[in-house]
Amino acid sequence: MPARLGMGKICSAFILMATSLATAQPSSNDSNTIWTSGPLQQAVELMAVFNDSKTFVDLPLLYDAATVNASFNALPKQSNGFPANQTLQEFLAANFGTAGSDFEAAVPDDFSSEPDNFLPNVTEPAIRQWALAVNDLWQDLCREVNESVLTRPQLHSLLPLPGITAVPGDRFRELYYWDSYWVIKGLLVSGMTETATSEVRNLLSLLETYGHVPNGARVYYINRSQPPMLSNMVLAVYEATQDDDFLAYALPLLVSEHQYWTSSPKQVTVATASGSYNLSRYYADWFVPRPESYLEDYTSAQGMPADQQKSLWHDLASGAESGMDYSSRWFSDPSNITTIQTTKIIPAELNAYLYQMEMNVAEMADLMGNGSLATRFRGYAAARKVAINALMYDQTAGKWFDLVIDDITQSPVTASQHNNTISYVSQYIPLWVGLADLGSPQAEAVTKSFFRSGLIQPGGIATSTFNSSQQWDFPNCWAPLQDIMVEALMTYGGEQGQQEAQKLVQIWLNSNYLGYQETGFMVEKYDAETPGIPGAGGEYSVQSGFGWTNGVMLSFLNMYGWNPDAAMQTSSV
Repeated sequence: MPARLGMGKICSAFILMATSLATAQPSSNDSNTIWTSGPLQQAVELMAVFNDSKTFVDLPLLYDAATVNASFNALPKQSNGFPANQTLQEFLAANFGTAGSDFEAAVPDDFSSEPDNFLPNVTEPAIRQWALAVNDLWQDLCREVNESVLTRPQLHSLLPLPGITAVPGDRFRELYYWDSYWVIKGLLVSGMTETATSEVRNLLSLLETYGHVPNGARVYYINRSQPPMLSNMVLAVYEATQDDDFLAYALPLLVSEHQYWTSSPKQVTVATASGSYNLSRYYADWFVPRPESYLEDYTSAQGMPADQQKSLWHDLASGAESGMDYSSRWFSDPSNITTIQTTKIIPAELNAYLYQMEMNVAEMADLMGNGSLATRFRGYAAARKVAINALMYDQTAGKWFDLVIDDITQSPVTASQHNNTISYVSQYIPLWVGLADLGSPQAEAVTKSFFRSGLIQPGGIATSTFNSSQQWDFPNCWAPLQDIMVEALMTYGGEQGQQEAQKLVQIWLNSNYLGYQETGFMVEKYDAETPGIPGAGGEYSVQSGFGWTNGVMLSFLNMYGWNPDAAMQTSSV
């Protein structure tokens, strides 16, 4: 996290940067801009009224935006252009509610403290007690928007949602896109099918409203999405419910989401000597500091010319769209976040997710009897598979590399593999979605490459082998990546891959359990080197709760049971 500026530096920097910010962002009395732009936001964030930039943008208004802005403009200002800190705090208390107050606790009707047929493969009393305690966390994490969000949405940065939702936890007090896939897996293990369906319907509602699924259910997240996992969620719920009406509602919306990800500027055409290929990248519609990380982004841009600031903020927002914010893989200098170049990178894992979406949509179209749609999407998937393997796969390394665009002003673009010496889990995610055929030499090569990558550690699969101090790098390991790679190895890794996958399951469960015993919490990320230790790094302190960690833990226990001896076995690879 960038160091917070001292007040003297903030004041002088504010004067220097005010002009570039004013030209880069809107200003009006539209309620959304209360949280995304303008002098009030700048004052609160640059004065560091709250320890976390996200706190202010989660505060609901008590009065309409025009009234609040007028009241702020009437406040006496100091020579630096800001109100005194105490004056500003009193103003906020008088004009805003508290963060999180626009949600209400909601215990779902399908919640049970002892679900039927819960974890039949787990018999150890201590582990069952732990699992039931994690199951109980759904009561804390499940919320529904309060009546004011539905009837007076202009007073809230929270987006209206039609049903109960499960949030990740802690500062992440709203619905998030890709987190929800692993939350849903956990809800289904807990027998909470109705709640899982509600979670997906909330995301479909956002997709229907905005033409894409925002990063999260806040107005300041509408400018970008997150990794496209919605088709996986729809299939998971459909498999549990066999609800054809639900699938019929979801299918055309998923087609529209595919169009979002395969249209310019997200999709680019890559020209090569052998032909042209269409692939996609992360690209946010945002060119100023992210509201939820305003001071951090503002600080990172200090000393840059205005055009470079705008480019930096754009790439930071686009990096946040990846869900992996941040990682050295987005930087030209892996140690320096100010060299971020997200929009120049064509990511291997994003295009793998889109291949998976295309195959999922084809499967759903078949289920709905829409053969022409199924054929069309299988065609998209086939073309993407050819492109990914032709441009991104390195036969010697046995993994898929991101591409780096040479000149983003060109159309079509040229690009080359970003094959540095750092290993990333993202380079192996294409195995999960079937981009190496089952039983093929390629699948075997990728499996062996993963085993020698250095990513497998005593506490789990590290996100990368490079310690940049960013949270999506070494030594952190994250629940969704454990789940992805375990499924990849179980499906495509052969006998050796399956053995290692089951060991990796127990390594992860052991780390979760040790951490819970020590702290009483499930957290969003863990240390790969030392089992049970929370992860670190990035823009904020480690968060507890935690939706996707709980979901993967319950899913692993349900499928593989508890076998701590396996975690201690010497690897056969």
